[in-house]
Amino acid sequence: MKIVVIGAGAAGLLASGKAAETADEVVIIEKNDIIGKKLLITGKGRCNITNSADIEDMIGQYPRNAKFLYSALYTFTNDDIIRIIEENGVKTKVERGGRVFPVSDKSQDVVKALKKYALKPNVSLVHDTVKSLIISDGTVKLSLIHISEPTRPISIS
Repeated sequence: MKIVVIGAGAAGLLASGKAAETADEVVIIEKNDIIGKKLLITGKGRCNITNSADIEDMIGQYPRNAKFLYSALYTFTNDDIIRIIEENGVKTKVERGGRVFPVSDKSQDVVKALKKYALKPNVSLVHDTVKSLIISDGTVKLSLIHISEPTRPISIS
């Protein structure tokens, strides 16, 4: 199965890394020249990775309609992201308010760890912009701005 991930920010890199565990081929399409570009400026360049609070405490911080968070936060927890970052070479620390940062205080270290997690041998990176995305009969057809040849249909699961 081929999986296409649009965007190489934090979510795209995490999705690609997870997809690479089971897919034959993963293609990341990223419009920026720099992978994780926005991550580099988070937390004043230090990258506030997550919060160490208990999930119930985090959900309690949302005054309205917090129920929609349960599935997401219990499926992929703050401990999961810390484990992925640390398994890919970046030690973390917890600061005031439960904020989790890399020990180095360098956001580029977090980007490097996410790239290491995502860019497995069966993952390729294409620097281009999606022009259109058509879903029909269980397949997806992508049209990119700079690549003129059409991409092969992929399955959505």
